[in-house]
Amino acid sequence: MDFDFERYIADFNGNEDESMVPKYFTEDVVIEGPDGNTLHGLQQWLGMLRFVHIGVREKLHPILVLRDGDKLLAELDAVFTASVDRPDFPVVPLKSGQSVTIRFFASYRLRGHQIARLTLATRIPRAHDAD
Repeated sequence: MDFDFERYIADFNGNEDESMVPKYFTEDVVIEGPDGNTLHGLQQWLGMLRFVHIGVREKLHPILVLRDGDKLLAELDAVFTASVDRPDFPVVPLKSGQSVTIRFFASYRLRGHQIARLTLATRIPRAHDAD
């Protein structure tokens, strides 16, 4: 089975927790974050996602997706909406009901139907009230 980016986005956006992550990421995944930190392995990636999502819902909105074999590039907006105050949110402090939209530029290296490497860059976001 080949990697289905549209299904990945739909599953990510429809999931309330990180239970879908092992379906789409290899056990030895490498994540290079926009902050310069690198995560090694599925457990580190899950730990980071769980921290980011404490009281915060994330929705991905693809803008442009290009694929060539096992390489995929995507420009997408990630909208993070807080249901609790998150002064420790990694990007900007968020208050309950506030959202922040982050433009991500993502480079994916695929292995079959899973992501083996993800490199992320971002544009500096602005916080705004949820719609």
